[in-house]
Amino acid sequence: MSAGGSADGAAAGAVSSTMLLALGIVGGLICIYLGGFLGDNGSVIAAIGAVLAIVWGADAIRRVASYGLGTGVPSIGYMSLSVGVISALAGISLATLLKMTILGPVFALVIAIIIGAIIAIVATKIVGMKIPIMLQCTIEIAGAACLSILAFSTAIAGSFLMIPIYEHVVASGFIAVLFIVCTMAIQHPFNACLGPNEDQVRTLKCAASTAFLSMTLVGLLSSISGGLGWFIVTVVGLIGWVISFRAFVKASCEDAASTRWAGLWPNVEE
Repeated sequence: MSAGGSADGAAAGAVSSTMLLALGIVGGLICIYLGGFLGDNGSVIAAIGAVLAIVWGADAIRRVASYGLGTGVPSIGYMSLSVGVISALAGISLATLLKMTILGPVFALVIAIIIGAIIAIVATKIVGMKIPIMLQCTIEIAGAACLSILAFSTAIAGSFLMIPIYEHVVASGFIAVLFIVCTMAIQHPFNACLGPNEDQVRTLKCAASTAFLSMTLVGLLSSISGGLGWFIVTVVGLIGWVISFRAFVKASCEDAASTRWAGLWPNVEE
């Protein structure tokens, strides 16, 4: 059986990838819309939407990268987040031009899916990558990237409309920070957990911890917009990170043959 086949089997026995996809898309969009309608008071809800999208994206990374040695994780991660940034901004811009601003997040997701599909087709048909689930997973990662970027942008700007996001996220340069933060949050979990005894649940616990840590940083970034929304986002992000990271460490210790405290690095003078 291939590495990808064993990963799919583990996924089937643990957390359904279909359920994660539904949570990422439906939950992510609902949180973005609620966050946008509630303004500063909905920042924490929008940020939760990004957490859902990141966990979904991390699972998709896990499934496609299991077909190799894991060396392609950074490549597909940064590529997909580039698609995410472009599609998020293109979607809300298109909605503004068409005077259909309410559909901005949906337009963004559709654009991400289209670009992700084109990239996957080029990779499989032209480059010749022999990965059966390349098309599906590239689309999923691009969609997760788009929703995570847009959700965090909504948390910072207090809106999913183009002008507020441009003023508070793009013009401020925060969009570059979100690109890096979301990339690391989505790609790091499988990179950190890959190996012969990699387990989906443990990897997803790591994904939750990176997502909530990113949420904490976004809370600090959103403080520039004023209001108390940033404080709630920061606190909820910290609480979520502590809980999820402790769960990840506990799962790692339980799955390990043995653990030892090696102490701090020695203080050696040159």
